[in-house]
Amino acid sequence: MRLFYEWGTKQLEKHGEELCGDNVAIARHADFVMLALSDGLGSGVKANILSILTTRIVIHLMENELPLSEVVETLSKTLPVCEVRKLAYSTFAIGKFFSEGRARVVEFDTPPVILLRHRKSVPVPYEEREIEGKTIRESELKLKTGDWVVFISDGVVNAGIGGLYPLGWGLDQIARFLEEHCHPDLSAQELADKLTQAVWDLYCGKPGDDVSVAVIKVRHKLTATVFTGPPVDKSADKAVVASFTQRSGFLAVCGGTTAKIVARYLGGKSLEVDLGTMKPDVPPLARIEGVDLATEGILTLTRVNDLLHSGASKDSVKFDTDGASALVRLCLDVDNIHFIVGLGVNPAHQNPDLPGQLAMKLAVVREIAEELRKRGKEVTVETI
Repeated sequence: MRLFYEWGTKQLEKHGEELCGDNVAIARHADFVMLALSDGLGSGVKANILSILTTRIVIHLMENELPLSEVVETLSKTLPVCEVRKLAYSTFAIGKFFSEGRARVVEFDTPPVILLRHRKSVPVPYEEREIEGKTIRESELKLKTGDWVVFISDGVVNAGIGGLYPLGWGLDQIARFLEEHCHPDLSAQELADKLTQAVWDLYCGKPGDDVSVAVIKVRHKLTATVFTGPPVDKSADKAVVASFTQRSGFLAVCGGTTAKIVARYLGGKSLEVDLGTMKPDVPPLARIEGVDLATEGILTLTRVNDLLHSGASKDSVKFDTDGASALVRLCLDVDNIHFIVGLGVNPAHQNPDLPGQLAMKLAVVREIAEELRKRGKEVTVETI
């Protein structure tokens, strides 16, 4: 079964600097995810520019499947070397994660990647080779559901230096911290946040180096299908409902008429309205056996659109019981959302402006889809 890679990143700039001298870049494709982390020499603006340039070049060249030797050669010829320290322009770590579970990690002068399995740190075998005078570490991983892969910059390893840890936090202590905190219910972002907070605390709120954390959580993809509006062809109702209910993942219905159609073709399941979930601007939720969420249509979708555009997160709507907040939570909890938008005339609307209403509903769904894509979700919209 195909694996999904959930990622989370967190950075801290060196105390006294406005910009972080590290950079993390992630590119998601149909069959793989690319991650590049670079630590620019020094700190501040110059380091920031060098690290961004490094990750951009790495991502671009690796996406075009150039051999590693050519990637390193291009970096060597493109980016400068410090004339004073005679040190490399920037370090880098690259991860390419394939949907079948295979992963390749390439590192130059960075802390080694940390692999966690069953809440234990697992040794990562690697090979070294010289390219353009640089020692490169290469690792091939076979990942499983539940694994965590963590990339860090030097700022994490050196946390606490001269204080609680005279020689710095160190890889062993970092691995132990991750083992204690990589609970299966945690998201990749939450683990990245926890590790970075620990680093902040060790530096007593004044990081002595730029800090970068990138976490990959290996799991199966979570999906949801949102069905709103009756089909144009009424005779297709049964087939559409059958197709909808057979889709994997969470199922949501938006619209009273759509909910009645689904309930009818699910063997006459009862449609129960929960008036306790009603708000002045959002109609109440309903319940249909076999469906995870049932809401009203255009008013709820419009409110969902407003919430997303105003920056709503899972935390900000965590305790709200209305239909719009429930649908926002559902969409943000999954990785892939498929909208089925019926363009049939809704008998509940006897309005001469109905074609405009239909166009508005489709436009709202498309706006929701675009906002979800900005948040890294895979979204498709189907009209029937």
